[in-house]
Amino acid sequence: MEINLQDKLKKIREVKTEEYGPFSSNMNSIGMMWSALLGLKNPIPGWLVSLMYVAAKIIRAKHKYKTDNYIDAEIYLHQAKLMQEEQQKK
Repeated sequence: MEINLQDKLKKIREVKTEEYGPFSSNMNSIGMMWSALLGLKNPIPGWLVSLMYVAAKIIRAKHKYKTDNYIDAEIYLHQAKLMQEEQQKK
């Protein structure tokens, strides 16, 4: 990724955090909710939720081009990487 794109994605992540709260916490909460709805014994980890959102963005992009789908997918993928790396440290 070029540096300008990285800066742009970082700014978007900051705006989204201000708007929706911490990314990791939200993904973990969504994972717990989805697990409960699906009747799973263990919660879906937040990084996997984030990867599922990447898949959704890919499906949307396949249907019709929209720049936001690619930007969102990059952000979700980057955040999933950070979350999974953090989990591996534990």
